[in-house]
Amino acid sequence: MASVSKRRKTPKIRYVVGFTLLIILLFAAVVIYQATQSYKQALQEGEQTAVRFSRILADHVELTFLGVDLSLRRAIERQYFNTLFGNNLPEYTEQNFKVWLNETPQIVAMAMIDSKGIIQVAAHKRGYDNWLDYHETVQGKQLFMHLREADDTQVFIGKHYTKDNDSLIIMSRRYSQLNGEFGGIVVAAMDPGYFIDFYSSIASGHQKFMSLMLPDGASLAVGPYDSPADEELSRQWLAANPQMGEQVQSRTEHIDDLKITALKQLKNMPIVVSVVLDSDQVLSSWREASVKDLGFLGMFVAFGSILSLLAIAMARQIERVEASEASAILASQAKSEFLANMSHELRTPLNAIIGFSEMINSGYFGPLNAKQKERIHDINLCGSHLLQLITDILEFSKGDAGKLELVEEKVDIADIMSEGVRIMNGKIKTKNIHLVLAIEPDLPHVWGDKRKIRQILINLLANAVKFTPEDGTITLTARLDQQHNLSFTVADTGIGIAESDIPKALSVFGQVHRNKSHEGTGLGLPLCKMYAELHSGKLQLTSKVGEGTTVK
Repeated sequence: MASVSKRRKTPKIRYVVGFTLLIILLFAAVVIYQATQSYKQALQEGEQTAVRFSRILADHVELTFLGVDLSLRRAIERQYFNTLFGNNLPEYTEQNFKVWLNETPQIVAMAMIDSKGIIQVAAHKRGYDNWLDYHETVQGKQLFMHLREADDTQVFIGKHYTKDNDSLIIMSRRYSQLNGEFGGIVVAAMDPGYFIDFYSSIASGHQKFMSLMLPDGASLAVGPYDSPADEELSRQWLAANPQMGEQVQSRTEHIDDLKITALKQLKNMPIVVSVVLDSDQVLSSWREASVKDLGFLGMFVAFGSILSLLAIAMARQIERVEASEASAILASQAKSEFLANMSHELRTPLNAIIGFSEMINSGYFGPLNAKQKERIHDINLCGSHLLQLITDILEFSKGDAGKLELVEEKVDIADIMSEGVRIMNGKIKTKNIHLVLAIEPDLPHVWGDKRKIRQILINLLANAVKFTPEDGTITLTARLDQQHNLSFTVADTGIGIAESDIPKALSVFGQVHRNKSHEGTGLGLPLCKMYAELHSGKLQLTSKVGEGTTVK
């Protein structure tokens, strides 16, 4: 009987072990299959991402170059009419260049060169002083010789190195004299960083790579990640598709690493945009999911092994005690029913929570009541305060980094002061403050950024209202000083600032009266000072405790 019992026992244990291994292998196969499918999907999505990035970048590049080309055409048209009517003065052309440089952020410098290659007029933005040697001729250089032999419809685009060995993108057109002969060229320079920064803003990852190339493979801009291998890969792909048309061409390669390349030929410019994505950008999500799947597989194997051991022990126990089989089955059924009921009891309230949250969000139960509206109003106020703080911080950061540019136009200071008073009138009346306006009549218009000048005035008025007690006086003055410079002053009879605290008040986040429960971010005066200096002006603050403050 002992031998019979042993023979009966062995097949059952083998069945349990075999079944457990089969389940584990099946689960592993499912995980591997899903990982493979996810990998293919990640590659497909990566290729779609590369195509999308290349299209976005191509559209931006094309619009940018068309805008630059428009400035070149305007310069040529202005030169033609100036020559036709005998008003061809270099200072007029230079002034036009400066205006166009302010209107077109992507252009950093412009120049007009005559038929002998001599630079007649030029202008540049700050930081690009050495983009051309104004005392040297460009006779014999590619951009000059190419356009000299071309017609008026052709445009030259190429790479240019400054005296500091920095690279710029050059775009130029030729212009003709009144008799139709070659008159010279107009040149505009762009910083490649303008396009690299744009790509950085739309792409993710640490090794982002884009390039702008001419149809012959010559590079115009490469970055932000310096990768000669990616640059060569783009050049090879371009050489393999010389007639790509306007459709985006893309391919996936496995060399030393996964690379997805997408190229797009611009419709109206002889430029090819290239985007290269690496495995970190394409497969990062897939790798994270694979690690989770492997972890889950390991947990399942461990759980399966434990379950297998338990099943083996159970099988042995069943073989020893046949009578316990029924109770084991009942226990198994009870366990199954318990798990089924618990699963149902958990899913039901969860579905209810999800459903009711969606119904409330969609307004199914009616509009919000007064208290809810009050809370929403509080949230709006807090959000507005935070938005203002962030806006101020970003604005100051841009200015501190030298990236804050002026949008200049003719500005009427009297109108701006009237607008500022209207904006602050509610707070002025609330505190019963007496406002004195002393605006000199017939003030000339000034050349500046209207929005920033208005912000200076509003910030100064807001500070004056904030720190002036009820029934106080605020005096707003605008006049021309002895040097015929425009000056406006905001003076109040408020609590004032100690002379030793004035540098703190003008510093970033510096708040002198923080302990007096006055709201503020500490950026108002520093922003006013920055805006004033951007307009080649200055901000002066004088104050005396208990008597008031004057800012001009």
